[in-house]
Amino acid sequence: MFDKVLVPLDGSELAEGSLDPALAIVRRPGGEVILLHIPIFRPVMVPGTAGYGLVLPEQAFDLKNRDEIQIYLEGIKQTRQEPDFSIRIKVLEGDVAGNIVDLAVEEEVDLIVMTTHGYSGFTRWMLGSITERVLRNAPCPVLVVRCADTLNRVVIPLDGSRLAEQALEPGLEVARQLGGRVTLLRVDDGSGLSTVDRGMLDIAHHGLSQQIDPETGGDAVHYLENVAQRYRTPSLEIDTAVVTGSPAQGILEYVEANQIDLIVMATHGRTGIRRWVYGSVTEKCLHNTACAMLIVRPPADQS
Repeated sequence: MFDKVLVPLDGSELAEGSLDPALAIVRRPGGEVILLHIPIFRPVMVPGTAGYGLVLPEQAFDLKNRDEIQIYLEGIKQTRQEPDFSIRIKVLEGDVAGNIVDLAVEEEVDLIVMTTHGYSGFTRWMLGSITERVLRNAPCPVLVVRCADTLNRVVIPLDGSRLAEQALEPGLEVARQLGGRVTLLRVDDGSGLSTVDRGMLDIAHHGLSQQIDPETGGDAVHYLENVAQRYRTPSLEIDTAVVTGSPAQGILEYVEANQIDLIVMATHGRTGIRRWVYGSVTEKCLHNTACAMLIVRPPADQS
């Protein structure tokens, strides 16, 4: 699934924390990692005569020239290269988030792996805001890494919708490659469909109520167990858990209580007539958890 992975780097050790999971995920014959660096160009104020400052536009704010950047990336390539996959280097100029997304489209990248913050000298890539811009526009899943710790405990929240289930296969693939253990999590906020709601939805489109609230034929535990049985293998352990509360808070509390390393979520999903607007739930989790997140955007025709 993840044969080509893009890793943006700003030259900092923190940003390099994305390398280990990226290489583990792509470690297979024919796999490829693209290391991307984008120097920041901003106006720079320098001392002038008579005490006045002189603004020089479009100066490289990270104080690295292209040769130094190339040496830095080549060093990573040489120390990280393995027979099972290839590493390629790209250096681009311009808007950081825009270049990351454009390159992902151009190269038909399967996954982007990046950190939420990173600094290279004085550049301050401000990867927090860059990551959010990439998440909004990326054509593929994005793995947001916050530190270099291993990602062993994985949770995939499901609200019962097919849209939320779009995160399953990417999340399970990452867990397999990283040797992680998966928990499928359902947060019950008590917002199931009423009989009237189901009738109105089915009038609008036959079977729509079952698509939006597939748990009408059973409870949340049975739903999760049915999903888990479809994907369990001897090499992949999958547990299930149901908690109560609001979606975002329930996820965050479970993550903290169980020392979860990675949350896997789709950007949209709905359960019942009240809608878990999963985009906002994902955003709340992204801003309020210390663990890594894999964000999956469903295909346009399913979002």
